[in-house]
Amino acid sequence: MKYFFTLLGTLLLIVSCHKDDAPEFTKQKAERAVMIYMAGENNLTKSGNGKRYLNSDIQEMIEGSRQLTDKQRLFVFVDSLTSTGSTKAAPYIMEIHNGQTYIRKQFESDFYASDPDRFEDIVGWMTSNIDAESFGLVLWGHATGWIVDPDSIVSSRRAYGVDSNEDCGSKSEKWMNITQMAQALSSQPKMDFIFADCCNMMCAEVGYELRNATDYLIGSPAEIPGDGAPYHLIVPQFFKKGSSLYKGIIDTYYDYYLEYYNESTSSSVSDLKGYSLPLAVIDTKYIRQLAEQTRDILATFTPEYPASISVSKVPFYIAIDSALMYDMMGVIQKNANASDFAVWESSYRQAVPYYRMSMRWMSAYSLIYTGFHNFNQDGSYGCVSMFFPMYSTTYDSGKYRYNTTSRNYTWNNIMEWDRFGWK
Repeated sequence: MKYFFTLLGTLLLIVSCHKDDAPEFTKQKAERAVMIYMAGENNLTKSGNGKRYLNSDIQEMIEGSRQLTDKQRLFVFVDSLTSTGSTKAAPYIMEIHNGQTYIRKQFESDFYASDPDRFEDIVGWMTSNIDAESFGLVLWGHATGWIVDPDSIVSSRRAYGVDSNEDCGSKSEKWMNITQMAQALSSQPKMDFIFADCCNMMCAEVGYELRNATDYLIGSPAEIPGDGAPYHLIVPQFFKKGSSLYKGIIDTYYDYYLEYYNESTSSSVSDLKGYSLPLAVIDTKYIRQLAEQTRDILATFTPEYPASISVSKVPFYIAIDSALMYDMMGVIQKNANASDFAVWESSYRQAVPYYRMSMRWMSAYSLIYTGFHNFNQDGSYGCVSMFFPMYSTTYDSGKYRYNTTSRNYTWNNIMEWDRFGWK
């Protein structure tokens, strides 16, 4: 399924380039430059069950780069644990081209890859130093979508790119909030796409927050497998345009795992035969329109506090203490009348022009994994999640207090939940 090797083997391929001996492909304007941001100073770098996810994905990127032209530039920011075999704890940026790797920037010391200022500087390095007609960004690592911990956008430490900072000896985890990510990207040219190769990023809240940062947001509303995207196949898709771009990424990813699960003899994935993982795209041109349509349709069926919207048998994509991240189309279709839903669905189809749904996927949360048979199988889902307030201890006063923390996102301000008594 993946190619496993040590990072030392990868580093032996890397050569430093100076301006006077730069390869010919670097001397022309690129059609597109893509940065893969590998936030790997966490358990994705450690050797668990013989797997070292970061290392194998880099090898796949090297293989995939052989299919690129000289006007297609691929850069990788790497932050990993020293224990992978690297002789340097400090992160670096490399370029991968035609099966070769080139160090473009070596940082002097380690830092939190989840620091939004560092994130801005690293993405800015690409957009400032590479002459390209357009840019793309891949988010590699852990993520939890809009969820923040514990309660504010200032001090919270959940959303994307957890960094344990172990190479500095602190072992203090920090995450980057999507609100901070959006602010960091506001100084950059708008990306053609952001592909989130991490869990739970296809939610309305994230799509709206990143609307000014990218034309397309691509990823999964659910958990993804630890092995992540098949980069040896998917790298060439990063350089397509329009619908071919997002369909190419989604179909390649989806079909790869569909085939793998069908052919695997492993007992750990025996229940996944015939399944893959949910994947979707948000076209940010239409996300404001969808937000307004969603706000309006909520008024037609949302009960007043403390009653909750009915979510029975609607797919949900993650559970932390309780089920949340419900499929937004599933909830709205279940509760709205047919004529109102038809108007709303038209807007949804513009904002989410393509998706492929899987009713099962590889999950670390047993609550989800055992609950698949309770989902409606009639197609009443849209593969993008949305937060809906609930009256429960977990939502109101638990560790995460979802009813409060969800307000950090602009989407939920537009929903005007206080109309229904949710404070």
